[in-house]
Amino acid sequence: MPKLKILSIAAVFIILLGYVFVSAAELPKWFPFKKKDSLNEWEEKIFKGRVLYSVKATKTDGYLSAISKNAASGIFYRIRFNPKKTPLVSWKWKVVKFPEASKVKLVVDSEWIEKDDYAARFYVIFPKLAFNLTKTLEYVWDKQVPKGTILTSPYYKNIKIIVLESGREHINRWVLEKRNIYDDFKQAFGLEPGEAGAIAIMTDTDDTASTAEAYYDEIRVGYKNGTE
Repeated sequence: MPKLKILSIAAVFIILLGYVFVSAAELPKWFPFKKKDSLNEWEEKIFKGRVLYSVKATKTDGYLSAISKNAASGIFYRIRFNPKKTPLVSWKWKVVKFPEASKVKLVVDSEWIEKDDYAARFYVIFPKLAFNLTKTLEYVWDKQVPKGTILTSPYYKNIKIIVLESGREHINRWVLEKRNIYDDFKQAFGLEPGEAGAIAIMTDTDDTASTAEAYYDEIRVGYKNGTE
């Protein structure tokens, strides 16, 4: 089922749901997850089983918790912005538990085949009316693949996987990520990006039939230096 899952992510998160977006005039968009209803403006897609996404809020703070038990589902937010004008996205994440045996690799004609489970993923999706032209940046925290690695999905060439964190060195600690998606897109695809159309989050363990836990917080989308 991995191939179906990856294709479904790119297709369902944007293509099958139409072009209804938050206006670019509302940028930058900030998701602090400080209120119990913080997920009301997000949408969910279940691929296999349901990952428990919940907001853990106190009077002064909060974060998004994701717990997967042999499941794969994601949440997404449709938002349109021009990465050339407002290229920065940032977020904090914390991995508490990795999927078991999350990565199995076979080299076949210089290709790698992935057992597609990650404790934490963050997507930026660049939609087109034609699905085969839709491109996706997928940022992951992997258990084994070295930090800085850029991979092409073995199942769909228009998904580029960028390993931002690797291993257990920072497990159980918040890590801040700040990415220039304009630069990342050009590096990953060798092309100028079109308009971004959505962001998404997923923690999944359906392929490994195991458990994973991760937290997300302080997501900021569509800004440039000096406008945080």
